Amino acid sequence: FMPDAPQRIAMDTSQKLAIRFGETIKSYAADPQKDPASLNAIPLAIAGWLRYLLAVDDEGKEMPVSADPMLPALQAELAGVELGKPESCKGKLESILTNKVLFGVDLKEVGLAEKIEGYLSELLAGPGAVRATLKKHLG
Repeated sequence: FMPDAPQRIAMDTSQKLAIRFGETIKSYAADPQKDPASLNAIPLAIAGWLRYLLAVDDEGKEMPVSADPMLPALQAELAGVELGKPESCKGKLESILTNKVLFGVDLKEVGLAEKIEGYLSELLAGPGAVRATLKKHLG
């Protein structure tokens, strides 16, 4: 019965990714029985976060995003990535996905960068792409 706002939960997301997702990815990378590239939900969540940083909702309308100390830098890195142009993210994500401060691990080194870029491409297909991508991958 403790109400909360999605905007507050989304605040400072760049500061939460390493602990929320990075630790799981690191444990997969350290275990010879596991392969980080087999993960699906975490890469989809990271792609969703990158899509969110564009400040455009699923219908293509501008939307406010929550405060984050890295927001200006991250949005600058994503400049030119656009809804309706899934190819626009190609080659734009490396500096973000290799940032060990953000994720606690280099996502390219562990084999997740291409998967995240693929998911982001799907999320950028056009209006309604977020809903369609979530339905496709999560049922």
